[in-house]
Amino acid sequence: MTRMTEEKAERLLAFFVGKVDFENLPLDDKETYEIFQKADTDGIFMMESEWDKYDLLQVKPRNFDELSATIAMSHGLAVNPYLYTYIKIEKVKPFTYPRFDKMSRIKEILSDTRGMLLWKEQKEEILEHIETLSEEEREKYRMAIRIILHEIKLRSNTLSNRKFFRNRALLCYKLAYIKAHMPEEFAEYMNV
Repeated sequence: MTRMTEEKAERLLAFFVGKVDFENLPLDDKETYEIFQKADTDGIFMMESEWDKYDLLQVKPRNFDELSATIAMSHGLAVNPYLYTYIKIEKVKPFTYPRFDKMSRIKEILSDTRGMLLWKEQKEEILEHIETLSEEEREKYRMAIRIILHEIKLRSNTLSNRKFFRNRALLCYKLAYIKAHMPEEFAEYMNV
């Protein structure tokens, strides 16, 4: 079987448009996430390489945020070793990422990536939040702000675009949904 290209993925989705309501696709489908958790991703755009499969087996994404983050860490600027920090945050309990848990708004901004700075959009939100702090708040959180700004400086060249990778994850998710719920038709289409 040849690798899934973006063009081929779009044609496959067009073929299934009458059979699957892509506009109302549930993004919490257990069977679809099992495809990713088992790395049964032959035929899934961007998820077919052994590298991608290894990452999927390590993270075992359970929701759309985790899937988006995994794809970004496999294909974006924040490639491994950030994946291992992401895994560690989930696996080692209780694990805190002390740089960011001092300030509740920062913790909230980073909640979709387990408290890890991954997205350019997170960086912008954090910087905007820091700008809105009063002098008293800045003094109270002086050390936390210093650490956060240092982390942003270190990671600025490795942050990914959330919207781009969420769109990629949605494409992967749609393909996995078809594979999970219509395996025969998916396999038949892949062999054409």
